[in-house]
Amino acid sequence: MHKTYKHNLLVLIVLGFFISCTDTVDVDVTDAGARLVIEASINWEKGTSGQSQTIKLSESTAFFDNNLDVPAIGAVVVVTKDDDGMQFIFEDQNNGNYTTNEFLPEIDQSYTLEIQYNGQTYTATETLRSVTEINSIEQTIEGAGDEEEIQIKVFFDDPFAVENYYLGEFNSSVNPLLTLTSLSDEFTDGNENFIEFDNEELVAGATVGVNIYGISEAYYNFITILIEQSGETDGPFQTTPVQLKGNCINPNNPDEEVLGYFRLGEVVRTTYTIE
Repeated sequence: MHKTYKHNLLVLIVLGFFISCTDTVDVDVTDAGARLVIEASINWEKGTSGQSQTIKLSESTAFFDNNLDVPAIGAVVVVTKDDDGMQFIFEDQNNGNYTTNEFLPEIDQSYTLEIQYNGQTYTATETLRSVTEINSIEQTIEGAGDEEEIQIKVFFDDPFAVENYYLGEFNSSVNPLLTLTSLSDEFTDGNENFIEFDNEELVAGATVGVNIYGISEAYYNFITILIEQSGETDGPFQTTPVQLKGNCINPNNPDEEVLGYFRLGEVVRTTYTIE
């Protein structure tokens, strides 16, 4: 009985120690209010008409809010082709998506997005950029020993004497997260360029969805900083985190923080199976 008493006492002392060291910490995160989030990527896949397009609008929520996606319903969304004033009205689907089946994409043409929502007007202007066909995909092994990983390189021709910027989007069957890579032809103009993707989880039989977009210089600068700040790039010279501002603004209140970006680009898609 004496030994049992000592054992129970020891358990109570240990439990008391852990209980006394456990405190609830309330983190006070300032709620700056809802912000309009604009996901407006007009993607023209080669070989298609590009007429069917979707723009998504939502409102940001507080940090600890369980509802992460609040659709912005009741907006008026119009994209105008600037050279001739042709307008494309995106119909409200009552779920945050605004769609059209009548968009007419044209390479190197400027388009303006206008959104009217909650008594405010938001605008952005961008140019639709082209992309060339994919020539080939090459698979290699990078690193050695425990650091070995499979890498693929996607090759395509860069037009001569034209400033071009590209976005590579990779979606593998072994990782649900998208990997983004940006590329400028500043030092490779007119040559065969490539965008690469690697992942230590890639194995034989895994598939990788590959999308290569033509993008504007402005969007290249934006997405390159976003990729660096997301931690997808390594090394000692990473960019210091800054608040990124997209190209969507409220002309009547330039200080209003609007999240998202309006961009247009031609895209080529393919799927590669790891050997």
